[in-house]
Amino acid sequence: MYEIPGGCVDESDVNLEAAIARELLEETGYKFEKFDYLGSTSANPSTNTNMMHIFIAYDGERVAEQKLDAGEDLEVLFVTMDEFLELFRQGEFIQSMHTVAIYRALEKLGRLTIH
Repeated sequence: MYEIPGGCVDESDVNLEAAIARELLEETGYKFEKFDYLGSTSANPSTNTNMMHIFIAYDGERVAEQKLDAGEDLEVLFVTMDEFLELFRQGEFIQSMHTVAIYRALEKLGRLTIH
């Protein structure tokens, strides 16, 4: 199953950007210097109170090994944008919140086309 990195805001995070920077470093070992906030969404606001805040990160550099939480089992996969788009079109990303984030990122990057 394919997913994009994400996680929760910890009490030690000074803001949302610090939270995504920390999660990216933990899950991928990459440090990013620039972030764009793409908005927020809720899986189901009638039953859930949590919000997902969406960022796109740029200019990552590998600076550490992954530091996964107990129960996390993930592998970082590098693909070209064309390969990513094909995986997305084929429905390989099944987590609905991630799908929303991907649509927003593709729109920001000018790669979203509606047929």
